[in-house]
This record gives sequence, C-alpha cells and structure tokens, in this order.
Amino acid sequence: MEEISFWIHWLHVRIHTARHDARHDERGFTAVEWLVIALGVITIAGVAIAAIKAYVEAQANKLGN
Repeated sequence: MEEISFWIHWLHVRIHTARHDARHDERGFTAVEWLVIALGVITIAGVAIAAIKAYVEAQANKLGN
C-alpha cells in the first residue's frame, strides 16, 4: 500500500510541477513519464480485477456447497 501512496504522491507533485512549468515553458510530461503512469494505472486495474474475480469465485463456491 505504501508503494501506491508513493506513486500517487509522485503523480500529484509531477502534475503540479508540469502545470507550474507550463506557465514558463512548454515542457510537460515526457514519454517515459507517460509510460510509467500508464503502467501504474494498468497495474492498479489488474489488482482490482484480480480481487473482484477472487471474491466472485469465493461467493460462487459458497453457493455450490
């Protein structure tokens, strides 16, 4: 859970920095940063799907007994 908190904080700081920098230059996010963000979102979605699948399977097994 600490890793997720770290990445959420990092993203928040990065967005704030990008907005602030955009006023001074047109830098924004780099391709690598977008890749990291996309991988993070995909990872979180995968964990959520696995948790939901495990819950549904457990409930289905209860019905089968």
